[in-house]
Amino acid sequence: MSNRNNSSNREDIKGLVVFREDKAQKSQKQQREAEPMQYIDQEDKIKLIYDFKPFGANYLFSLLIVNQSLAPITEIKIRVRYPDFLFLSRSDPPTVSIDSLDIEEGEFQTKIEFEKIDKQSEKQINLFFNPARLEDEGTIRAYITFINNADFVRALDSEPITVRFDPITIERKILPTSEVSKFLNQKGIAKAIKSIGIGINDPFDDEYYFTLIQQTIQQFNFQLITEQKNKMIAWYFGTELVSGKDILVIGQVDANKLEWLCASQDPSILISLLTNIHNEFINRLVINNVITAVNQVIDLECKYCGSILPKFPKKDALIECPKCKYEQIVWKE
Repeated sequence: MSNRNNSSNREDIKGLVVFREDKAQKSQKQQREAEPMQYIDQEDKIKLIYDFKPFGANYLFSLLIVNQSLAPITEIKIRVRYPDFLFLSRSDPPTVSIDSLDIEEGEFQTKIEFEKIDKQSEKQINLFFNPARLEDEGTIRAYITFINNADFVRALDSEPITVRFDPITIERKILPTSEVSKFLNQKGIAKAIKSIGIGINDPFDDEYYFTLIQQTIQQFNFQLITEQKNKMIAWYFGTELVSGKDILVIGQVDANKLEWLCASQDPSILISLLTNIHNEFINRLVINNVITAVNQVIDLECKYCGSILPKFPKKDALIECPKCKYEQIVWKE
C-alpha cells in the first residue's frame, strides 16, 4: 500500500515575506528527512491480513504483511502451523523457500523468511493446501516476527482458523445434455479440476484408464448423463444431500492425463469430492497392481502458478507451463 502526498498549488507571488517562508519550509523539510529512523513511529502500523478459503481444487491460506510506516522492517520470519491432514502443494511467490516439519502429533509447521519489507509497502504469501483425507478437524495459524526500526523484535499472530472436511453424500440426478452448458455458465458456479499422470514405464492404456475413471465416479453414486468413448470423456450429475447443491462431474483421458472436472455452486464440496475421487482412484490402482507406491500418481499442477500442464511428459523431460512459461520436470527418478 502506498500513501499519496497531496500538495496544494501555490501562486507565484514575488515578495520578501513569501521567499522567507519558502526558505523556512525547505529547512524544516530537510530536518524531517534527516530525522533518525529510530524516532519514526511504527507502532500499530505493521498489519497482518489473512484468509483461508477454497481456491479451485485447493484451499488457499493467504497472508498479507503491510508496512504502513515510514521505515522498513527486517528479518521477517513466518511460521505457519497446520493439521497433518493438509498437504502443502505449492506457494506463491514460487521462489519462496519452504521447509515443512512434523512438529508434534497431528500437526506440521512451515517456515518462511524475508530479509526486509520496505516502508509503505507490503508482502503477500499464498500457501495452497490439498486435503489428504476427510472427516478430521484441526486448526491453521500463522506466527510472524520482525525487527522494527528501533531494533526491537515485534510479533504478529493470526487467529486460529478451524479446518474441517465433512463427508459428502451424493444422490443421483438426471440432467439433459442440452442443459450442461447452461449449468456450467450459471452465475456463481465454481469449477475445479484434478489432473494426474501415472509414473510407470508400462505402455499407456487409455481405454483401461478411462474405464477406471468412470468406475471411480460411479462409486460416489453419480448419474451418467452421456459419454463419448472415442474421445475418452464422460459427464455425470448428482446432488449433495447435506447442502442440496448440484454437482457436474466430467471424467476424461487426454494427452496421457487422467482428469476429473467438477462444477457446483459450493466450492468446498468440489475440494472434498476431488479428494475422495483421488483417494479412491489410487486405491483401485494399488488393488489392480498398476502401481506399487502412492508417489507414482503425479499431480499435473504447475508448481509455479497452479495451472494444469498440457500433457503428462516422459520421465525426466521438461515441460513448459502454457500460462507462466516456466519449465519443470514432473516425473523423475
